Amino acid sequence: MGETRAPLPYPDGWFSVCFSRDLPPGTVRTVPFMGQDLVLYRTAAGRACAIDPYCPHLGAHLGVGGKVQGEELVCPFHGLAFSPEGGCVRTGQGTTPPDASLTLRYTKEVNGAVMVWADHENRPPNWEVPERDLSAFASPPQHSSHEMRGYPQDTGENSVDQVHFGWLHGLTDTAATYEVGDCWMETLLTARWHGQPMRMRMRQFGMGHVQAESEMSRIGFRVITMLYSTPTAPMKWTMSWIDTFELALFERLPRPLRRAAYALLGPVAKRWLASFAQIDFPIWNARAFLGRPKLLRGDRGIAEFRRWSARFYPPSSTDKRVFPIRPVPPVSSAASGAGAAGASAEPLAPIS
Repeated sequence: MGETRAPLPYPDGWFSVCFSRDLPPGTVRTVPFMGQDLVLYRTAAGRACAIDPYCPHLGAHLGVGGKVQGEELVCPFHGLAFSPEGGCVRTGQGTTPPDASLTLRYTKEVNGAVMVWADHENRPPNWEVPERDLSAFASPPQHSSHEMRGYPQDTGENSVDQVHFGWLHGLTDTAATYEVGDCWMETLLTARWHGQPMRMRMRQFGMGHVQAESEMSRIGFRVITMLYSTPTAPMKWTMSWIDTFELALFERLPRPLRRAAYALLGPVAKRWLASFAQIDFPIWNARAFLGRPKLLRGDRGIAEFRRWSARFYPPSSTDKRVFPIRPVPPVSSAASGAGAAGASAEPLAPIS
């Protein structure tokens, strides 16, 4: 019978379309995004752009043979050139360019990723993803990416699922608190892993981005994770993340030795961190989204997350058939005062 799970609608918000490192100047790439292609390119000056793929002249796919010339994207079919603002600025024949424009996507680069804004009513962004300064970490960033089946919101829901941390990941003495903002939800988890005390602070921004900080103080280990979940097609999504870490033992070494030690340990740490996360993958790939889950006593975080996450989906999808827990409406600028936008996008605070 094929896939019998019901997909959720595509959510609104910011979503990663590639790592920044994978879009060097002059590059043109085609990526899947919410059931269609997007064309990404980076100009010679370094500006990252995302557009719908078809040339407004005669419909050529700009990701198939399109080229970057300086700051312009040139169509492979007739040589029409488009500026980063989307307008046609010249033709391949030197004639007057037509009054034609590309369909631009709101794009920003933050935390090692190129991100694109999605909105079911084509509204402009009404919140931003804060940038996290990772320059103080001596370890080189470790990049990972996996193609997934199912629901991209599983990454966020997973971070509030206190019960599964004990049953599936082997954590003990788990305790969690939750805080909800307009565009973010934060979980602070304390636990023990093989007897070692650990703390994890995970802040989810919309359905597309999680900033997480984990710490095991006894061994002096701290890791920052930038996690991205991007819907690519119904019941398909990409999970990608960047880890950077520090180990107190290495921090006492002279700089050249410290860099060498992190370069050696980085791939090992990447495999270890990935193995911790990948325990969830087979379950995520096969699970169904239940509109009326039979929650356990320790599932308060799931209820909070479902209520908060409903605001990122089209209103027609957040009825009781899909989201039986009544969604909390976003805080409006008028209701929350002039500082609301900044407050909703505050960066992840260090664990203290």
